[in-house]
Amino acid sequence: MKKLLALLVLAVVFAGIAFGILALITPEPPKKPELPPPPKAGAVSAALIDGNTGEILAEKEGTLKVYPASTTKILTCIIALEEGKDKLEQNAVISQRAMKQDGTNLGIRPDMPLSLHQMLYGMMLISGNDSAVAAAETVGGTYDRFIEMMNEKAAAIGAKNSHFANPNGLTNPNHYTTAEDMAKIAAYAMKDPDFRDIVKRKTYPMTYRNGIYRNVANRNEFLSSGYEGANGIKTGMTEAAGDCLVASAERDGQLIIVTLYNDSKRWQDVKTWLDYGFAAAKAEKDYREALEAEPGIYKFVNRVLGKEPKEVNG
Repeated sequence: MKKLLALLVLAVVFAGIAFGILALITPEPPKKPELPPPPKAGAVSAALIDGNTGEILAEKEGTLKVYPASTTKILTCIIALEEGKDKLEQNAVISQRAMKQDGTNLGIRPDMPLSLHQMLYGMMLISGNDSAVAAAETVGGTYDRFIEMMNEKAAAIGAKNSHFANPNGLTNPNHYTTAEDMAKIAAYAMKDPDFRDIVKRKTYPMTYRNGIYRNVANRNEFLSSGYEGANGIKTGMTEAAGDCLVASAERDGQLIIVTLYNDSKRWQDVKTWLDYGFAAAKAEKDYREALEAEPGIYKFVNRVLGKEPKEVNG
């Protein structure tokens, strides 16, 4: 019995020595990258999101309530594509309410019918406030029901600090969002191929049901800026909201989206923030790959020593 106990003690000692040696020679686990702060921006509020993972990469007052102006139409468009998919080739409803909208309009008229699908191009490229109402009434059945759908959809996406009161973004005290919320909505919308096709277009050949053709140009200058991978999404501007921009770019399958609210330097800031986003996403990807490549024995030792990051421990 004493001999067996001695052997057990000896085995424990040797195991302890062996683990101690292993601990000494085991490399530290990969370190999570420490990124510099995001570039300065003229925006009152801004957010940067990885469009692939949904991770917020950076923000400036990202949860501040702001007027979204016409970036509202991102939500209107994705709801129309999802909930109105069976109506896309039908004539859109053109009501007096739609035709009497303030601000930028496509100029819709009952004697020049458009399909719902064509109406969405007019809404997103020209930023027609009348087109947004037409889309809303076509998809929702009633204007008020569509507003309910907007708030239901925003909540489902995770945009919990927003409230929408109209489909086009005209100023209303009960119509607000945050830079982070709109980044989430935009990232969700960009998963839809049809939505992507609409917002990437610099121009679009719109053909009315009566055969009249009209070439519409996108007001989003970012698409023509020469920025590598630029593929969307939507501008906005009202006196209350200031200059706004939700922009996206994709490189080698990596989608980055930035939201800039009340930013007089939006055309400059969009580039520096997207550059930062691509660098941050690459650093995070490299880190994840390094974690996955770490040998199992190293993971075990570092876990025992409490060094393994939570991504592995959890």
